[in-house]
Amino acid sequence: NEDDRYAGTRPRGWAGQHWSTAIPAEHVATRERAGLFDETSFAKLEVSGADACAFLDRICANDVDVAAGRVVYTQMLNRRGGIQCDLTVTRLSEDRFRIITGTASGGLDLSWITKQLGDAERVEVRDVTSGLACLGVWGPRTRDILEAICPDDMSNVGFPFMSAREITVGDVPCLALRVTYVGELGWELYAPMELGSTLFDTLLRAGAPHGLVPAGYRAIDSLRLEKGYRAWGSDVTPDDSPIEAGLGFAIAPDKDFVGRDALERRRSEGQDRTLTCLVLEDPRSSTLGNEPVRTGGEVVARVTSGGIGYTVGASIAYAYLPVGLADVGTRVEVEVFGEWIGAEVTQEPLYDPKGERIRA
Repeated sequence: NEDDRYAGTRPRGWAGQHWSTAIPAEHVATRERAGLFDETSFAKLEVSGADACAFLDRICANDVDVAAGRVVYTQMLNRRGGIQCDLTVTRLSEDRFRIITGTASGGLDLSWITKQLGDAERVEVRDVTSGLACLGVWGPRTRDILEAICPDDMSNVGFPFMSAREITVGDVPCLALRVTYVGELGWELYAPMELGSTLFDTLLRAGAPHGLVPAGYRAIDSLRLEKGYRAWGSDVTPDDSPIEAGLGFAIAPDKDFVGRDALERRRSEGQDRTLTCLVLEDPRSSTLGNEPVRTGGEVVARVTSGGIGYTVGASIAYAYLPVGLADVGTRVEVEVFGEWIGAEVTQEPLYDPKGERIRA
């Protein structure tokens, strides 16, 4: 009985009022077997034209001038060096790219991107969100599931991490991206909207012998916290630089881009805070965001996002701590519904720190 198995993980206080045992059940199923996530609400933009590559390379912090079929994780920075957009860019062909960004930030990202266009740049930017369904299927049994219904090569050699290809799943043509927001082997599958339900049913039937379960965004949030994946709008915002946010790995070292000068200026002035992973002493005291963090009786930060990681068995919170307090092992306190709970700065990510599972 799933209710009995996970009842003891219900968060204390108000955070537990709108909580379900489905959340840890879906989390564990994804870690141990496979989860099927409907991500159709993700925003999808297409950038095409003769100058599309040069345009995107100018506004993306990472290098997007890559071979067709490559997926690039990148930020777009504002002129203060802050993270304006946090997204993936997939090169579909020489002059065509697809951008995937968060549900709530699609309109904002589209507006910002189009405002960067120069009058002479031969580029078309289109919102294709309504035309594409998106299903994420992740977990250690994902390859077994897809190989049963897909004639394409889904092996690690044939379809490596951070690559994209057109495949057929059952009878449904899809653009498959081997990416993850949960820290497990798997793919995001983009299909014509009218075939979305067919794709869902096909995956559900094929996954049944492997223990696949339909799962939701609350499980995604728990899974991504364990992996230290950032959430735009909370962990990263237009006021936060990639260096502060621990995303320096997504900055190309040898190219110019919008916001580079400001970012280098902020770097040279010295970093006074850094996004830090905290583990609370009480695994059922779950933060929701904006809770104060204090040390020595003085508030020094606020929680950006948090929740319970059901695989690591811990209450996780992220906060921008002053660099002098960000060393692993530093003790702080977090106020959770009026009670100060002890917490400790912890090395991140808490789950699969070498990234072996996503590249399996």
